[in-house]
Amino acid sequence: MKIMVDLTSLMETGGKSSGVENYLLNVLPFIDSEENTFSGFYNSFKDVYMPKFKQGFNVSRRSIPNKILNTTLSFFSFPKFEKLFGSFDVLWLPDLRPFAIQKKTRLAITAHDLSPVMHPEYYSFKRRIWHWLIQHKRSFKKADLVFAISEYTKNDLISLGVSEEKIKVVKHGLNHELFNTNISKEEKLAVRNKYKLPEKFLLSISTVEPRKNIEGLIKGFEIVDDPDLSLVIAGRLGWLYKGVLELANKSKKKDQIIFTGYVDEKDKPALISTAHIVCYPSFYEGFGFVPLEAMACGVPVITSARTSMAEICGDSALLVEPYQLPELVNAIQALNTDNALRTHFIEKGLEHVKDFTWEKSALEIQKGLIQLAQTKV
Repeated sequence: MKIMVDLTSLMETGGKSSGVENYLLNVLPFIDSEENTFSGFYNSFKDVYMPKFKQGFNVSRRSIPNKILNTTLSFFSFPKFEKLFGSFDVLWLPDLRPFAIQKKTRLAITAHDLSPVMHPEYYSFKRRIWHWLIQHKRSFKKADLVFAISEYTKNDLISLGVSEEKIKVVKHGLNHELFNTNISKEEKLAVRNKYKLPEKFLLSISTVEPRKNIEGLIKGFEIVDDPDLSLVIAGRLGWLYKGVLELANKSKKKDQIIFTGYVDEKDKPALISTAHIVCYPSFYEGFGFVPLEAMACGVPVITSARTSMAEICGDSALLVEPYQLPELVNAIQALNTDNALRTHFIEKGLEHVKDFTWEKSALEIQKGLIQLAQTKV
C-alpha cells in the first residue's frame, strides 16, 4: 500500500508562506510514515527549499517547467503521475491543482474553500483563468474522497453535486506551541518596533483581497469614537485591492490606519497578542485560522456570522453580519469599552480552542487515506 502526497505547496515562494503550506507543515509531522506507506512528490525546474520529513517519508522530484507541465495536465491529462513518480495506490492533493492519474489509482483532495466557484467575483481575471484550469467541480466529483475543512464547506461541495458519501469533514488544528498566552514582553516589543505598531489598535490580518471585507472594516473604523484606537491592516496586497488603498487614503482617520505589508509567520503570535481586538469580518471563509489564533493568544475576536465562521468560532467570538455596517461598529465599540465583555470573550476563546489540534486532524486524514487505499477498485 502506497499513498502519495503532492508537496507542491511546500515549494518556497520568496519566504512568504501560504495557508496550504502551513496546513501541510502542521499535518505531516503527525502522519505515521512507517513501512513507507506515505511518500511525497513535487516538480520544480529550479532548485527550491523543501523541509526535512520524518524517517520513512520519501520524496521524489521531477524538473519539468511547471507552466509546461500544468498546461499538458490541464488540456491533455498527460503525463500520468505514475509515469513521473512511480506507482501508488492513492494520490492525496492537499490543495486542488492540475493532475493526471491512471484509472486504478484512487484520488483524495482537501477542499479548503470553494469561493472560486461560489463567488468568482472576488477574484482577478488572471486568477479566474487558473481556477478554470483546475476545474473544481469536475475534480471534486472525480475524487474518491474529499476532506472538507468545515461542515459549511461540505454543504458547498454537496451543492456542486459531490456525493455526500465521498466527503469527510476534518477541521483544521491549531499550533498551540506558537499561539498561546505566553508570548513574552520582549517578543511583543520587537514586533511592535518592527512593524511600527501604535499603542492601541484593532487588527485585521489577512491577504488584502475583496472577500476579506477590509473596505467594510475601514468604513466601520471611521465611525468608532475613540481617538486613541488605530486600525492595523496586516498582510500582503493580494488582488483587486486598489479600492482598499483609496478608501484608506481618503479616510478622515488615514493617519490612524497602518498597512504593515506581509507579516512573517514567526511574528504572527506576538502581533496578534499585541492587538486590542482582532477583527475578521470576512464575506466568505472555508475555515478561517485567524480568529482561533487570536483566541489562543487571549485576544477578543469579532468575526462574521456568515459561511463557516459561526461554525468554527461558536459563541466564543462576537459575531456580526458583514454586510451590516452598524453591527460591525457596535461590536467594535462594545469590545473597545466594555471590560466585562472583553473578559467574557477572552475566557470563552481560550477554552474553545483547546479542541483544535493538528494531531487530531492528521490522525483523521491518515485514517481516511488508509481506508481509501484498502478499498477495492
